[in-house]
This record gives sequence, structure tokens and C-alpha cells, in this order.
Amino acid sequence: MKYIPLVSVACLSLAAGIGSSALRAQQPQAAAHVLDLKGEWHIDASSAPLAAGQSLAAGQKVADSSSHQGDYITIIHDQDMSRQRFVLNGSNGNSVVVEGSAPVQSNSSNSFKGMVQAAWGVLLSKPPEIASHYALTLSRGGNAVKESEDVVMLDPAQGLFLPPAPADLPAGHYTLSVSRSGDSASAVEETGVLTSDGSWKPLPLKTLGLYEISISNDDGDPIADVMLLAVAPASYQSTREAFDSIQARARTWTGPHARSDRHLFLRSFLLSASRP
Repeated sequence: MKYIPLVSVACLSLAAGIGSSALRAQQPQAAAHVLDLKGEWHIDASSAPLAAGQSLAAGQKVADSSSHQGDYITIIHDQDMSRQRFVLNGSNGNSVVVEGSAPVQSNSSNSFKGMVQAAWGVLLSKPPEIASHYALTLSRGGNAVKESEDVVMLDPAQGLFLPPAPADLPAGHYTLSVSRSGDSASAVEETGVLTSDGSWKPLPLKTLGLYEISISNDDGDPIADVMLLAVAPASYQSTREAFDSIQARARTWTGPHARSDRHLFLRSFLLSASRP
């Protein structure tokens, strides 16, 4: 039997370790993710087109091969959740360099990072709930249709507690079209009672999960569309805090289409939080 000297084994192990470290170092660390895009966008002229939810490294050049005016890409930086949006307008070329740097990991940011990563995973799966979200507050029949997202509590004994109504909505009875998210065929109509203090009486629903609710007035005009994650009383506070943290980051976005991007991101988070 031939024996390998221990020093040789140690050297081989060290070389393997160095090789693994070098390989990891060569892999670009994610510094940002694609929130939304229109057009055929690629990283550094690679053949595979980008999709919403994909990761990007700082310094990478992202180019649009279709080069149609109005094509855009929205990038969210992992470090501070800031937003970078690039729109082709015929004079600024067809490429953009990803800004920022890979975030430094810490125990305090692990939970937040996990929530955000889950949202990116939802975007990659392209669920129908994402594709159907409104781009902005619409106007139908003279009424503003307000889109929103929220976390609410469902108590089996009392029902589903809706979030506070818009301040300009008068007290009264409203028609609510309620469906489990992504399944509009199962929509049922409920009568929503808005009290004088701006709160809704609980809806007689018993099932936890994600809901899409459209609210209409007496004339049948839609006035609000909301996506709600209904959770049990025991988990409401923790889910509420997580959603508020995500919402606070997204609320800082400014500029064109910031509202649409915010809705898209919040819906992605609610969808990820509703999955087992």
C-alpha cells in the first residue's frame, strides 16, 4: 500500500480550499434585483433575457436589445431598497449600469433580507395576481379607483376585519366583490357596512389567506381595489410589523411610476407571505 505524506494531504486540502474560495470570489454577488421591465433586457449582452425577480451585480451593464422607445427596467438595490429606473427615450442609449454594492450581511438584517428574497421569488414565478395589478390609481365613471395592499386579522368568531376606509369615503352600505387571490371565478358579493368613524363592520369570512376585494358604490361604480392578507390573531402582530417594514422602504420611492412599482412590490411580498 502506498502512503501519501500528511504534508501532501494538507497541501492538497489547502489548494482545494483556495480553489473553492477563488471560485466563490469569481461569482458576482447580488447587489440588486429586477422589479419590473418592458422589452428584451440582457446582462452584458448575454443570450438569456432578464425577468422580474432576477438578481444583478453592481457594475453589470444591462442593455435592451429590442430598443423600442418607452421600454424600461426598474431595479431595486439590496443595500438600501432604493429604486433605479431607466427608460429608453431615444436620446439616452439602450443600456444602463447597475449601481450600488452588495450588502454587508448582519444578523439584524437577516430576517428582512429573507422577506425581500421571498418577494423576488414570487416575481420570478409570474403569478396572475401580479400581472393583474393596476398600474396606478384609475378613474372610472368619475370615481377614483384606489389600489392598496394590507395585512388584516381574521377572527373565526367575528370575521374578517377590513383596513380603515379612505378618509373621503362616506358612511353607508357598499358592494364588495370578494375572491381568493388569483381565482376571480369564485368571487362572491358581500355587503360592506362603513360606519361613521371610518371603520368597516367585519365580513363573515372564515378562511385565512390572500384575498382580492373590489368595492363599489350604490351606482355600481368601482371605487377601490385591495389585496388583503388575512392572518390569525396570534400571528397578526408579527406579520403586520413585517409588512410595515417593507411598506416603509417602498414609500421612499419617488419619480414616474413609483406608485405602480410600490404596488407591485407590496403584492409580491403579500403573495410570498401567504405561501406555506
